[in-house]
Amino acid sequence: MLTKYALIKALRVTLSKPARKFSIVGLSKESGLAASAAKYCLEYMLEMEIVSLEVVGKTHQYQANLENPLTRQWKILFSLEDLNKSKIVKSILKASKSVLSIVLYGSTASGRDDENSDIDLLVIADVKQEGKDRIAALATGTRREPNISIYTPEEWRNKARKDNVFYQKVLLNSVELYGEKPVVL
Repeated sequence: MLTKYALIKALRVTLSKPARKFSIVGLSKESGLAASAAKYCLEYMLEMEIVSLEVVGKTHQYQANLENPLTRQWKILFSLEDLNKSKIVKSILKASKSVLSIVLYGSTASGRDDENSDIDLLVIADVKQEGKDRIAALATGTRREPNISIYTPEEWRNKARKDNVFYQKVLLNSVELYGEKPVVL
């Protein structure tokens, strides 16, 4: 969906490997863009501070700037697109009709992930252990390894009391994929 445009291709390649430095030629090869298009995209991303520039001799090296909120939002958008393509949310909903909430949390939800990060999903479902096992078995089909944490509503309430730091992190830094954020009152 988002890969139709040169800038989007350049953004996706650059942001999918935030620790890597790209030259114009390197980005051109990896993204399939002409060198002139890659140069234009990198200049635009530099102007918007999505990437930073390091000059090494005659080579210009560009790297994702994860300090910029705009950069992180683009990363989140690409992660959501990947999750949508993987159909993992639909698979979870198909595996159990009693799912109340699915949220993406952790580094992927904050846009601070890299190509080695897992995808943290929290599922609140009114299921017994066999239902949890069915949902957990769906942890496939994405570019990166999904880490699915499954709680019943009662277990989630207990988790909120016993591990409030984790609970707060999930609430404050997550993206709802289905239902609402699992707020415990």
